[in-house]
Amino acid sequence: MDHSINDNIRGLRNIEFSSMLPDLQIIATGKTLVEVSIDGETVFSEQMWPGDNGIVLEDLRDLVEPYCDARQTVELEVNGQHATVVCCHADFGEETAEHYLQNHFLSILQGQKLTALGRLELLPVQGTGETATCTAIYSDGSSATFSVDTWLEKNHFTEYDVSPSNFMTTGKTLIGYTISVGSRTQEYELDLSAPDCAPILIFENSFGMEEVFYCTGLHKVDPTYKRLSSYIGRIQRNYRIVETRAFHANTGPLTMPMANWLDDLFRSKYVRVANLYDGMITPGKEILITDSKSEYSNDDAEIPRFTFTYQYAQSNHNVVDLRRAGRIFDNTFDNTFN
Repeated sequence: MDHSINDNIRGLRNIEFSSMLPDLQIIATGKTLVEVSIDGETVFSEQMWPGDNGIVLEDLRDLVEPYCDARQTVELEVNGQHATVVCCHADFGEETAEHYLQNHFLSILQGQKLTALGRLELLPVQGTGETATCTAIYSDGSSATFSVDTWLEKNHFTEYDVSPSNFMTTGKTLIGYTISVGSRTQEYELDLSAPDCAPILIFENSFGMEEVFYCTGLHKVDPTYKRLSSYIGRIQRNYRIVETRAFHANTGPLTMPMANWLDDLFRSKYVRVANLYDGMITPGKEILITDSKSEYSNDDAEIPRFTFTYQYAQSNHNVVDLRRAGRIFDNTFDNTFN
């Protein structure tokens, strides 16, 4: 095989990530019908002539990724080659999808996550029917083991509810816990100060799964109005007013693992602001992140903290939340404005 043409040519593995699908070689000596099917539906069918390397299907991921985005997992078949393709927009180099899925959750977070009591925490994993357990650590050095409830389960994946309030013990102070599902583990550390969070954002990560992030830094609103006016009946009137409510947010201080992970928020195509009502977090309006700065360095003395700007995705920005009367920030701040 002449690798000078394409170093990415190889056959399909049993499990592939959509972002890492290779260019496929089909051995042929003459005109050949090439068919690509997804979940049993033919999405590409064409007669092709081979070159020196047979028939090479380049950029197969461009064809398959939209289906994975919509379905999370699809069954792909190309002229006898078959693979289960999992939605993923990250590049893991030489790491195979099968090995990653067996040893990691459906998140790019590679390290401890900081959380606090009262927060909803979701942890997604590929597959269904696996038992999840929690080992909780308390301030007196004691520990306890809990079973973990399922938040959502579909044909190909499971999301677990790993909120810290699930692992509290009367008379003890929870300081951290570890979630285990098979050979996968994820550690959480409790911020005992439990700071106010604004905004709370639910976003689709690189695997198309929902994760939650809580900003603890400064949050402000900056509405602008574009007015078109004209004389109507000898009286000047504003006949069109376009309102844009821009929100400026600061993440608050981040650990390095969380700083690396948080870029998944800024590259996400689907983000919603969440609301906190009576201790329950509810997904709210879809938003559009219009600007972000996630710069940090390897300076040990530097603590990463990012800033970003967002606005409502809908055209009508005159959003009124009757459940939060008198609050400046309709989507957050459960304690600040009482």
